[in-house]
Amino acid sequence: MKHAINILNSEPENYSEDAKKILRSFANLHEEPVDRDQLLKLLPSFEILIVRLGIKIDKDIIDAGHRLQYIVTATTGLDHIDVTYAETKNIKVLSLKGEKEFLKEIRATAELTVGLALALIRNIPAAVESVQTGIWDRDLFKGSELYKKTIGIIGIGRLGKIVAGYCKSFGMKVIGYDPFEIIDSAIATQTASLSELLSSADIISIHVAYDNTTHNLLNYDEFDKIKPGAFLINTSRGGIINEDALLHALETKRIAGAALDVLQGEPAIHEDNKLILYSRQHNNLIITPHIGGNTCESFVKTEVFMANQLRENLIKDGVMDENTGNHSC
Repeated sequence: MKHAINILNSEPENYSEDAKKILRSFANLHEEPVDRDQLLKLLPSFEILIVRLGIKIDKDIIDAGHRLQYIVTATTGLDHIDVTYAETKNIKVLSLKGEKEFLKEIRATAELTVGLALALIRNIPAAVESVQTGIWDRDLFKGSELYKKTIGIIGIGRLGKIVAGYCKSFGMKVIGYDPFEIIDSAIATQTASLSELLSSADIISIHVAYDNTTHNLLNYDEFDKIKPGAFLINTSRGGIINEDALLHALETKRIAGAALDVLQGEPAIHEDNKLILYSRQHNNLIITPHIGGNTCESFVKTEVFMANQLRENLIKDGVMDENTGNHSC
């Protein structure tokens, strides 16, 4: 007996047309932007759920997926999905995590890292806002250069290596800390400890995966070790930084500034968030809404890749016939 596979794309805005074509070649694709309550109502009719970062896929949502077999996300981080619980329900979570060879061509987050560093040390957002209000005074926005500064990269994985290369192009000295890897000296000078990196770097950039071992990796003690006047960039995950400790470091001028593309608890971030409130009154904190991988090029590449990965997994798991595309019960 054969039956159709049904896919719910819960965040379909600007989804790759090429990826949708692949998905429709072997399944019924339903595209509907939904909130949490709508997802809970719709999900029981689908075997496959496609998500981005808009909704936390927690126990309640997973339990609502009575027919759910796969959750597909074109992301490397998985803190928006309760992967452990999904596995207890025999639901596969397909993601970009570990796809090292493919991800070498996905550079958007690395580019944003450099962009945020420039925006921060050159006071670009504040300068733009000043001109928009009719003030033309460059002396208000004297900044610093990247040239000959030391950048300390925490985590020399895929993105850390790419950022290192970009920074060397600016004539920066690159140091790195990674307890799991011997760093090639052509990429960065390896520090013996995180403390050594924090005390040496003019700019610190975070590129580690978020899990129990990296939660609050930068806490009060670590901020006390940071070189006074350094800048901090985080395009990884919000939970890696203790946000109270960061706020204290900014308020006491321990660090000169920070640029964050991620916050703890996103996407449920509200206007009364303490860091957002600080950023409204101070030019030395830049916050963007997790736009690191949010480029047209990256979305097309990753969504097509994940569509093909889903098809391969359906075949491998015996859910779909390789030649005909028919689906088994």
